[in-house]
Amino acid sequence: MTRAQTVAAATPSSSDSDSSKGEAGPTSQYVVGAPPQQYVVPTWSTGLFECFDDIPTCLITAFLPSVTFGQIAEMVDRGQNSCIVYILIHGGILYFTGFACVLSAIYRIKMSHLYKLPDDPCINILLHLLCEPCALCQEYRELQTRDFNMQLVGWQGQSPEIQQTGGFMVPPKVPGGMTR
Repeated sequence: MTRAQTVAAATPSSSDSDSSKGEAGPTSQYVVGAPPQQYVVPTWSTGLFECFDDIPTCLITAFLPSVTFGQIAEMVDRGQNSCIVYILIHGGILYFTGFACVLSAIYRIKMSHLYKLPDDPCINILLHLLCEPCALCQEYRELQTRDFNMQLVGWQGQSPEIQQTGGFMVPPKVPGGMTR
């Protein structure tokens, strides 16, 4: 069978459905009587400049950004390395080059991909170059919203549900929203 014959065989013919009568045929992609599915664009659970909603994290990040980065990186990498390793890497890059923001931007991009958050790499890099503490605080709050326990317990201290799903299936808590 040639490529043209394969394409022709896979293409539905106009006799499969009678669109003039509004009936759905066997190849129709719509279910009659069912509402169309709404697609909700995912967003960060908190704003970039809501740092003061969590004063302890804000202060730690302002004076020791490597600590906040280490906690975030350990969760994003699902415990591949301990928080201490990430703190030392970030701190070393910060000390020797001053550009640890590039490393933290890479982890923001990873996190954006994992949780289907807005992920324009240029924007993420700029956020970390211009306002790394705010970006780190936002990422930290996002993980907290997804039920990660961020109080220096590490990946091993997370609940079995979080360890199994990586936080993927846990819907974010909406302030003032209904609970189950």
